[in-house]
Amino acid sequence: MSSISVPWSDKPLEMDLPDNWSVQQTADSQLSPGRENWPDRLAAALNKPDTALPLAKLLAARPNGRIVLVIEDITRHSPVPKILETVMREIRCANIADEQVEVVFANGMHPPMTAEEAEQKLGPEIDKLKWHNNPWSDKKEYVSVGTAGKIEYFVNRQVAQADLRIVISAVCPHLQAGFGGGFKMIFPGCSHLDTIRPLHKLGLTRSAKQLVGTEAEKNPMRAAIDAGGRLLDEYNGVTFAVHYMLDDDDRPVHIGAGDPISTQRMLAKQCSIACGIITPAPLADVLITNAFPRDFDLWQSFKAVANTRWAARPNGVIICLSRCEAGLNGMDPPKWPVSAKWTRRIVRWLGPEGLCALLMRLVPSLAGDAGFFVRMGLQTIYRNPIFLVAKSLHDTGANFPGIDVFPTPEAAFQAAEKLLGEGPQKVTVFPAGGTTFPVPMTGPIRSRPE
Repeated sequence: MSSISVPWSDKPLEMDLPDNWSVQQTADSQLSPGRENWPDRLAAALNKPDTALPLAKLLAARPNGRIVLVIEDITRHSPVPKILETVMREIRCANIADEQVEVVFANGMHPPMTAEEAEQKLGPEIDKLKWHNNPWSDKKEYVSVGTAGKIEYFVNRQVAQADLRIVISAVCPHLQAGFGGGFKMIFPGCSHLDTIRPLHKLGLTRSAKQLVGTEAEKNPMRAAIDAGGRLLDEYNGVTFAVHYMLDDDDRPVHIGAGDPISTQRMLAKQCSIACGIITPAPLADVLITNAFPRDFDLWQSFKAVANTRWAARPNGVIICLSRCEAGLNGMDPPKWPVSAKWTRRIVRWLGPEGLCALLMRLVPSLAGDAGFFVRMGLQTIYRNPIFLVAKSLHDTGANFPGIDVFPTPEAAFQAAEKLLGEGPQKVTVFPAGGTTFPVPMTGPIRSRPE
């Protein structure tokens, strides 16, 4: 009998696999642990950036300017209070008053941050700095900074009119943009729905293909994000990025600062090396992906499936493990009377694209992130059965169309055995599926089940 262990709360989650299952790969990242002196390295990076002027010079040139800090929301796990301590020290050393500084959370269409959540992210600065959520549906709170391609870029007014924008975020694999970071914190993080919607359509084709881990030059969403960033800096002010990669204990490993585009590229290369994991042929019969560290809610947990699904063969079972501590967190799945098994049959009869088009017509409110996840979810269900292990959701009776929810890994394993049969099954495990992705050795990925 094989056993596996994955990160889980304050101690690992250990599981025994069925007797006929064998682990062919445990896909751990190659990230080295962060060093304790990372705040000193961050301070050095701010004034010896890889590109652009040092932060001190940018601040000195704007003694009476408005400074906006663009910060990730509660669904991410960066040590923001400690990072802010270093950034605010630079700002105050430039004799810029706290009243000139404000925080905008780059929550896009995520649920707005509560006062308690904002305090968790800002730490002691919560009493000194004004903060705002991104009001994605209120058009009067946005300005247009221009158009590129078929997208008009509507940016949160406070962000667009700032003299200096300081973007603070981790760089990690992203299911659609290849990698996070850069101007993605603003597009879509600080954008209106009319910009978020077309951004989330980019790269999605009738035949699903792997976008996570793709280079910027080959990624349509990243190209559009960067185009929006250039328009923003031409419109007003300048943007300075503070980027880093996190280890499993949320300590920065690699740190970069300077121009958002070139800094993001540099960190994305490091991320590709550390978090892109070569997967052996043949692909797995069973893929066990742990949503850690993106296991905050159901919305974020799905990203572990989207990131790692390419390590499973067509019709192989994907088992996603998630603590889902925030549950649905504002997500309101439709009441769905059809079982996951029959839902998948319907998707395969009608095809994911045809069914997605039908749903969009029937439920026009689906847009932005929601519409993107509907399309991606249907394409994934078409290719693979998905089992979600989330006790918090199972206990509340939460039901998501096309996905079976289980209270324990053992219950999901039994269901997978029943579906796949009693023969030997090859298993691939992604202990941190929220921030890692497969690099298959099998050639082009097939999107259609055999």
